[in-house]
Amino acid sequence: VMGTPSSQWYKFKKGKAPKVKKFKAIKKVPEILRQWSDYEYGVWTQKNAAPLMILVSGTGSLYNSGLTMYMANVFYDRGYNVIALSSPTTMPYIVSQSKNNYAGYIKDESTHMYELIATAVSREKAEGMKVTKTHIGGYSLGGFQSLLIHELDSEDKKIGIEKSLMLNAPVSILTATQKLDSYLVENGIYNAEGLEKFLDNIFGKLVYDEKIELSDVDFTDVRSAVSKLQLKDSDFEVLTGLLFRFYSANMTFAGEVFSGKDAVGRLSDKKTYKKFDSVTKEFREGLSVSFDEYSKEILYPYLKKNKYPDLTMEQFIKEFDLRNSQEFIEKNNKNIIFITSKDDILITESDLDYINKTFGNKVIIP
Repeated sequence: VMGTPSSQWYKFKKGKAPKVKKFKAIKKVPEILRQWSDYEYGVWTQKNAAPLMILVSGTGSLYNSGLTMYMANVFYDRGYNVIALSSPTTMPYIVSQSKNNYAGYIKDESTHMYELIATAVSREKAEGMKVTKTHIGGYSLGGFQSLLIHELDSEDKKIGIEKSLMLNAPVSILTATQKLDSYLVENGIYNAEGLEKFLDNIFGKLVYDEKIELSDVDFTDVRSAVSKLQLKDSDFEVLTGLLFRFYSANMTFAGEVFSGKDAVGRLSDKKTYKKFDSVTKEFREGLSVSFDEYSKEILYPYLKKNKYPDLTMEQFIKEFDLRNSQEFIEKNNKNIIFITSKDDILITESDLDYINKTFGNKVIIP
């Protein structure tokens, strides 16, 4: 969860910040969400002709998050042009780009991401980026979506993607999120009140325990962090589960605001929001919404009522699973690279078995 210890990081020859570009909102943005009206992305351009690596960030991560910036600079350092994009689960995308009031439908978001990427690549080529060949990759949800975008491009050929790289991607998004949510439930946290009590306890320990000095903690080293912060495995499980609750809370709240009088009302009875309205109640209630609940009880009914009347729950669930792209994977196996670890928290034993049997180009770290 916490990544590679800093002592083992790749050492850059010429690490650099990106040139920041953006897409404007494609819909009217309510006042209370206006700070997310632009969807920004980062560009790194080589002086000479070079391959292009398109990177899609993981769940809840922006194009300039630590891991995406790190990956972008690894590829840039190795001679690639790079375009890095924020995940469709971030507020800038949800608010400015999603074509649904309730965001998160993997099929729709991947299709729109494909259009955005095609536009971004065309822009950069028009401004002088010389591209010899194009690949796409990402980590976590970004790796999953990279495959879907690769599949779309094999049909529409707007970009010319040759290979896709999947780093620690889930096999089933819904199974992965259920597993993450279980970290809360199994530790006795079922609602906002339980989370509030847990956080009070953790932050109370950090603030008032004189034996703990945050400046001495290396957060890139799990063993060091556990030892210095005196946290138990169960504490890390709860913090991990909580992190992913923020993402479903964001989608739920944005969906309520965009839907207005047609909102599901999961967070409150309010139908309109002004710029400076307090949303403390909605935030607290949002943390009790798991992605499983959001997807099946909010997103699916919304899609069936407003966009896809013939969509069955079975088909909806299938679209959040790599096996739904099995034909494409088998046909393009040599051009798909899957890298994961045996103890990745997003995959089950059966997922690992599927990866072993399905992907020819794979690295599974013991």
